[in-house]
Amino acid sequence: MGYARRYLSASRESELSALRELLTSGALLSGISALIHALQRERGASTLWLCAEASLTAEALTARRQEADQALAAMIDLLPTPQRRADGSRFYNRAALALHALSGLSTLRAQVRQRQLPHAEAMQQFSEIIRHLLHLIVEAADTASDPQMSRALLALFSFMQGKELAGQERALGAAGFAAGTFSRTAQRQLIALLEGQDRSFATFVQFADDDSLRAWRAVAEAGQEIEKLRRIACGGMTTRGVEAQRWFRLLSERLDAMKQIEERLEQRILIVCRRCIERIDQAEDDDWPTAHVGLGYSLYVAAAPWLEEGDGALDAGGVAPQLSRSLLTMLEQQAQRLQAQSDELAAMRVALTQRKEIERAKALLMQHHQCDEEQAWHTLRKMAMNQNKRVWEIAQALVAVSSAFSLTQKS
Repeated sequence: MGYARRYLSASRESELSALRELLTSGALLSGISALIHALQRERGASTLWLCAEASLTAEALTARRQEADQALAAMIDLLPTPQRRADGSRFYNRAALALHALSGLSTLRAQVRQRQLPHAEAMQQFSEIIRHLLHLIVEAADTASDPQMSRALLALFSFMQGKELAGQERALGAAGFAAGTFSRTAQRQLIALLEGQDRSFATFVQFADDDSLRAWRAVAEAGQEIEKLRRIACGGMTTRGVEAQRWFRLLSERLDAMKQIEERLEQRILIVCRRCIERIDQAEDDDWPTAHVGLGYSLYVAAAPWLEEGDGALDAGGVAPQLSRSLLTMLEQQAQRLQAQSDELAAMRVALTQRKEIERAKALLMQHHQCDEEQAWHTLRKMAMNQNKRVWEIAQALVAVSSAFSLTQKS
């Protein structure tokens, strides 16, 4: 029993040390969060600028950059001084990657200012910087010590991930409305962003506290005007009369409301942290840890070989504390797999549709020109080369003309 008590004491001291460190880094969480929000705003303004949106002035773009610079300087001041420590490797690695990504910000801005980048590439570069900062905020907050702490952390991470996807939706939609049209690719990207938001916020709802949930319900449902614009963007409808600035303003108001919930979730982590410290301080020598008991819900984790039983469902009171980092990694990997599968299926559907159009066009040529299949294919290829188009585009046009001609004859 003497040895057991020594290990129990060491466990509590280690947990207290991690929790107290988290309390002191509360300002760092807010600083990283503020920088992410500022970069999301700058990304949106940069998209409008690259699309030559007349209503956006150079001064407005500069203002967004200054906001991000101020947030970056504040975050750097809050970063801890690097020092050798047994548990610092992961955080320092994430910090190094995030700062390295941020070092390319000046080059990116210069290219945006000179309009030397397509808006899609600029958006991707901003999003990559934000992705590194999201990982950094997880490492800064993850004490892996208590189920309630894991709940609060996963609620924050899931919400911030959903908010980031909403920010990408704002930028992509602004580009489409500014251009006056949404390509098939842009439509698929918008749909994927909406689906990703649904998944992220569904995870958030599962782990969030009651007060945060009530705050979220007030902004969860997008207004009728946003939904109308989403249908226009995703459905390939005409964008005539829709101003990119109106879309940008509506989505910005929604994102600003999300930022307030994000700040509430950050404070929730610190509240849970203080409660954990009080619990440990008040624990008696005979208060031994009890077996973990689930709280009546589960989280599905795909491709988890360490789950030897069941169907991959992890029953936990929040999340088993030792698995919080592993779970976050697996959630990310699962999201990447789902996105890759979705992209692959979408590509397969497009390829199948194109193949059907080509087969129908070949059948029309064979019927009207009394040629074989190989001759019909060479005819389509020659027409595509002459018009500098792809074969399926020529096939689609032929099928459309044939349909229209048939309708004319019937009438």
